[in-house]
Amino acid sequence: MCLIIISYRQNPHYPFILIANRDEFYPRPSSAMHYWHDYPQILAGRDLERMGSWLGINGNGQLCALTNYRSANSRREPFPMSRGELVKNALLTDHAYPEFMAQLATSEQHYAGFNLICADSSGLYYTDNHHSGGTVETLEGGIYGLCNASLNTPWPKLSSAKRQLSQLSQSSDLGIEQLKNLLSDTTIAEDIELPDTGISIQWERALSAQFIQMEQYGTRAKTLVLQHRSGKTQVCEIRYDQSGFIEENNFTLQLPLFGGP
Repeated sequence: MCLIIISYRQNPHYPFILIANRDEFYPRPSSAMHYWHDYPQILAGRDLERMGSWLGINGNGQLCALTNYRSANSRREPFPMSRGELVKNALLTDHAYPEFMAQLATSEQHYAGFNLICADSSGLYYTDNHHSGGTVETLEGGIYGLCNASLNTPWPKLSSAKRQLSQLSQSSDLGIEQLKNLLSDTTIAEDIELPDTGISIQWERALSAQFIQMEQYGTRAKTLVLQHRSGKTQVCEIRYDQSGFIEENNFTLQLPLFGGP
């Protein structure tokens, strides 16, 4: 997952809204969001190469989403663990999320750079393995965004996405169809606005769009989570390939409120 925006306790009817784009190489195999046969409590897409995920929900009312961290100082050697395991393990843990996320500090060197967002009925939490030192941040109500840097780093595509979500989350007539329009902007940022994350300028330009379209790499899925104050939770995943739209899958769950009442 490479771009996530969240509206938390900003709308009186929908206290939790999440929209996320997963960017990946097209040849890497993955399956659409589904209930996993080996872990039927997990609803998530699945990376079929390492069998982890980038975003998922379970029937206990836990949600976890991941983005990769990219920087000029990132280590290049292979890591023993796949970052997708973090999402799977978060959706299987019996521990409270602050405890689960704090425990990652003992093994975070086994993973390439990551950002992790977790939510359950106790709160909304963030951690990473590149600057937090293993600390877990409890997030208050607000508009949040993650791309391939730290939480709320003002990269152009993230700043514009947060503004768009902030405006939309004030609507009194909000629905899943409106959310589908978010994170669809293919605009490339000006060179002066681009970060320096250790990749070529051509890649920096292409990756500066909210919705990425390259020959071998691009936005493969968009996931929407819209939770009503009643606990009714709508989840929609839209999948894409090089040619564009492939399919859309929708789910409705009754869950405890993310972050609690």
